[in-house]
Amino acid sequence: MWCIRLNLRPRPIAKDVYWIGVNDDIKELFESLWPLPFGISYNAYVVIGNDAIALIDAVDERFAYDYIGRVREVVGDFNKIYYIVVNHLEPDHHGATPYILEAMPKAKLITSQMGSRILSSIYRVSSNRILAVKDGDKIELGGKTLRFIYTPWLHWPETMVTYLEEDEILFSCDAFGSYGSLQKGIFDDELDMDFYIDEARRYFSNIVIKYARNVLEAFEKLKNIEIKILAPSHGPIYRSNSNRIIELYKKWSQPIPEKDRVLLIYGSMYGRGELIIEHIIERLSQEGLKITSHNVSTSHPSYILSDLVESYIVVFIYPSYDAGIFPYMEDIMRLFQLKQAGRGRYAATINVYAWASTAKQATELLTKAGFKIIEPIVETKAMPNEEELKKMETLINNIIKTIK
Repeated sequence: MWCIRLNLRPRPIAKDVYWIGVNDDIKELFESLWPLPFGISYNAYVVIGNDAIALIDAVDERFAYDYIGRVREVVGDFNKIYYIVVNHLEPDHHGATPYILEAMPKAKLITSQMGSRILSSIYRVSSNRILAVKDGDKIELGGKTLRFIYTPWLHWPETMVTYLEEDEILFSCDAFGSYGSLQKGIFDDELDMDFYIDEARRYFSNIVIKYARNVLEAFEKLKNIEIKILAPSHGPIYRSNSNRIIELYKKWSQPIPEKDRVLLIYGSMYGRGELIIEHIIERLSQEGLKITSHNVSTSHPSYILSDLVESYIVVFIYPSYDAGIFPYMEDIMRLFQLKQAGRGRYAATINVYAWASTAKQATELLTKAGFKIIEPIVETKAMPNEEELKKMETLINNIIKTIK
């Protein structure tokens, strides 16, 4: 499926509304953090009114001339373009904007009031080319009405979404986005959506999870809006079943993890800890629980975060190292703290050590990440004694009780 690398031509998504995005199959890491084995799309749009034309978002700087070429193919005369909507300032959406402004002399950037205050610090745009809008403001293009809805911290402070009233299209920017470039089409009914939903969960867990409460606040503002087409800035455009991704975002944001799903995150320097891991997997499997495991030394945090989203209990099994937490395990715990990823979930810890327990440090990190801690916190030597084995069994039983 992914051996063919191509960029699609502009596509109509409604009358006088076009997708003019590009695929990026060059970038290896999104935000220099998250793997892109299948690339990513930068979705952008043209809305053509009787009196004016608006562009909805742009693309990464490296694709500036591809983007300008697509606009020319759809619009022809750049003098008809009066507006470029900046839903979100991040460079994957607007790195190309300074070049676009040079090519389109009449165009003004429409952004939120917060966006107008920080736009010039990122792109050095003259203030006379910036038009700040308030929450609920509208712009008439002639038969096409754009309404701007402020959605702060989704996932920057200035973010907004744009609603095209006549066609009931929500241009949602990063909300409802997905990794994976668009190779076979742009719409949900043209694509393998099981793949893109998996990549949407990974995208949510990597980019949006810290701002889950803000997602729910945005849903409140959008609940009375009819959405016929959901058009995010990455991944598929939803024209057949937008409700699927909307309901998943609600589930992931509340969060509503699957209570029978356990995530095991472990590290093992010499293999001693793996015997404990095998025993826990066997015991929990006997209860019919769904278990996913990740070795922190070999699994990228992007995928660990993705599996966390639907897990109810996370079990951390790790050795001490230089009188501290095993480094890769500490990294993932601190990432969970940064992302506030523990909210609504439970954590259990087993620290395997020879001469320095680090269970206290780990518990503090996990509590700060929002996890509720399942007792007892197990500290065991590399070769557990009878008392430590009993404590471990008590922890396993308490994990099962928490689920049941």
